[in-house]
Amino acid sequence: MYDEMPIHRVRTRLRRVVDHLAAGGQRVMVLRNGVAVAGLVSVSDLQALEQADQARMEHHALRAQARLRDIGLLKAGLDSARLEARARYGPPDTKR
Repeated sequence: MYDEMPIHRVRTRLRRVVDHLAAGGQRVMVLRNGVAVAGLVSVSDLQALEQADQARMEHHALRAQARLRDIGLLKAGLDSARLEARARYGPPDTKR
């Protein structure tokens, strides 16, 4: 959960807001003219976000590697089928 705070209040109370976050308080959503423009979090929350982001990037990299491997296997299968067809039926007729 988070507290909403207008930016002018954050400016005037920044030391208290930071102390609140450091003590393990709620996150702060900073508003400008009623629109959320930023968020303030504690260091432990930021570290957790960084770890989650790193894990997400590693997961996407592993999925991309698996897709490339699958594409390579499909291509190898297609190449093998083409060679088998040529051996069985001869080269494809290029006249049309």
